[in-house]
Amino acid sequence: MASTGAGARAMVLLLLMFAAALSPAARREVAAAEAMHTRRRRSSGRPDGKTIDQGIGYILMALALVLTYVLH
Repeated sequence: MASTGAGARAMVLLLLMFAAALSPAARREVAAAEAMHTRRRRSSGRPDGKTIDQGIGYILMALALVLTYVLH
């Protein structure tokens, strides 16, 4: 049973490292997209279709990760 706890901690650590590595790149991409978007037109405050699709994709990937972890 001790190896299960160690595996879970290792997975969490790996995910945190992955998120930390991608965070600066994601912020640059978002900032560039926002700058381009504000130049084109004023935002209505509503998310566009691409943002909604990305959100659904992230939720489904997180669900798949959790299900895979629980089933194994």
